[in-house]
Amino acid sequence: MKKRLKDILKKVDVLKIIERNISKLIEGISMNSKIIQPNMIFVAKKGKITDGHEFIIEAIQNGANTIVCEKIPSFIHQHITYILVEDSMEALGIISSNFYDHPTKKIKLIGVTGTNGKTSVATILHQLFSKMGEKNILISTMGIKILSKIYTTTHTTPNIIEINKYLNLSIRKGCKYAFMEVSSHGIHQKRIAGLLFQGGIFTNITHDHLDYHESFDHYLSTKKFFFENLSKKAFALINSDDKNSYKIIKNILSKTYFYGFKKNANFKIQILKKSINGSQLLIDRHQIFTHLIGTFNVYNLLASYATAILLGKKKDDILKKIKNIKPIRGRFEQFVSNSGIRVIVDYAHNPNGLKTVLNTLKEIKKNDEKLICVVGCGGNRDIKKRPLMGKIVSETCDVSIFTSDNPREENMEKILVDMKNFKSYLNKEFILTFVNRKEAIQTAIQIAKKKDIVLIAGKGHETYQEIKGIRFPFDDMKVARDLLKTYDQLKCCCVKNEIR
Repeated sequence: MKKRLKDILKKVDVLKIIERNISKLIEGISMNSKIIQPNMIFVAKKGKITDGHEFIIEAIQNGANTIVCEKIPSFIHQHITYILVEDSMEALGIISSNFYDHPTKKIKLIGVTGTNGKTSVATILHQLFSKMGEKNILISTMGIKILSKIYTTTHTTPNIIEINKYLNLSIRKGCKYAFMEVSSHGIHQKRIAGLLFQGGIFTNITHDHLDYHESFDHYLSTKKFFFENLSKKAFALINSDDKNSYKIIKNILSKTYFYGFKKNANFKIQILKKSINGSQLLIDRHQIFTHLIGTFNVYNLLASYATAILLGKKKDDILKKIKNIKPIRGRFEQFVSNSGIRVIVDYAHNPNGLKTVLNTLKEIKKNDEKLICVVGCGGNRDIKKRPLMGKIVSETCDVSIFTSDNPREENMEKILVDMKNFKSYLNKEFILTFVNRKEAIQTAIQIAKKKDIVLIAGKGHETYQEIKGIRFPFDDMKVARDLLKTYDQLKCCCVKNEIR
């Protein structure tokens, strides 16, 4: 794709231009000087750790012909155009949109934000609209999915260049809808700047990311900022059962709708029956059975149903298709081994998410079934939530196994100590700890007997463990399946030998 610089700069609040050749051709945009190629724009952003202005020379050496920056360098290169702006990220949003032909003016973009449920709601919507024959794009923690093709990403909310690039690609492939997770980091770091949303969904807000936001009020205000920037033509779909919902909607311009279990919601649902295999529901006087398990998933399903209605889809069509939604990878994903042990892998990595999943299991499991939980906490992240998660697990489960998650640069032993640093009426000596996550899962399987439940929490869909800057292959579900396959084979051999 090629564009004239003058067209890319439309509506950008430019303070100053040096070397005013704005008719030059631009063939790409990047904030990473190392991947800059000839005739690209390099956008210098001052971050918390590094300052992009320090890499301007490297970007020029790699072929950048235009520099967008918040301060003009001391040395000016000939034939390089310098665009001075007040805020590089705000400018980048407009520049990206201009370069990729304003994709959010041509597609219905829905943003999903909240502490828990973002991935599930966005993925359910992607599945639902696909089943109704509507081509769409999913932008989520698990990657970008256009129709059936997946493109990997490293953030819940990718950078604004990637978002516009893939939205443009999806439009060329015939997509009319886009469903996107919007993280608090993405909002605060302006990774959604310049996007036009047709609607926003608020799932819930609880304790998380306080290492980044420093306070719950800042975390809440960041989520609220997303809704404050929705236009009058957009809709805001709010979980009315969340105690902070009234704070989210204060002073927003968009049309507001509510979903939940309470009477005052615009979209309501009733759970008729719960089981380990799914839920029997009543939506708008229609009964459906879904294989999605737990109250938290019922909220996710209802949010998706309500969104489809608000996007103009017929109720009967939605209900026919929504009952066939498949469970989402790494979100209460489960299987039962040949020996009768049930394994559940879930992404729950904060106190509320973990508590919700464990309470769901306590509610639907039988009294003779033991609940065994393998859980860890991420390194270089919110330390305060570690003892909270440790306490929740130890006071809820029959067997608690603390282990590593993504320790990153932190000492794994210290994280485990932090997790056990809570006061409880129970004896903490019965908590098992393993630095090695595979050993922790193996121990859980060895302890479990027929009909017992092993919950492996924290990593969900992730296929790696991040240790000291390196991502080592590790997939909770694959590890559990392989261990149980070996366990079942050994058990079978033992039984045969006993018979002999």
